[in-house]
Amino acid sequence: MSKTITYVITFENERWVSRCPTGEVEGVGVARSLSQLERDLAEIHTWAWPENTPGVKFVFDLPEDVAAVVAEYNREKELAEAHTKRVAELAVKAAKVLTSHWSEPDAARVMGLSKQRVHQLKVSA
Repeated sequence: MSKTITYVITFENERWVSRCPTGEVEGVGVARSLSQLERDLAEIHTWAWPENTPGVKFVFDLPEDVAAVVAEYNREKELAEAHTKRVAELAVKAAKVLTSHWSEPDAARVMGLSKQRVHQLKVSA
């Protein structure tokens, strides 16, 4: 896949509707489900560009009240993912520091983890 074509997706008259704002694909796609819409667009791409089929990307143009909730969800999800990554980094650091002073079973008790998990963290990169 060489590139991706982006579609703006709206929900109109009980159907999902795709439009390509760049004009790479003319017309609109219409389907009852997003998965069907994505499959239909992928088929069009395969037919139009058989040698170097571009991917499909959706950008949603949702009603304002729905878009606000989705935006809030996405912000919180990003924060949670960053937090989860930081927790994982600190778990490795804590396991290494604790086991440099005490046994793995004692470190596990301090961290509230199993001895096996502390060992995995200690030996990880």
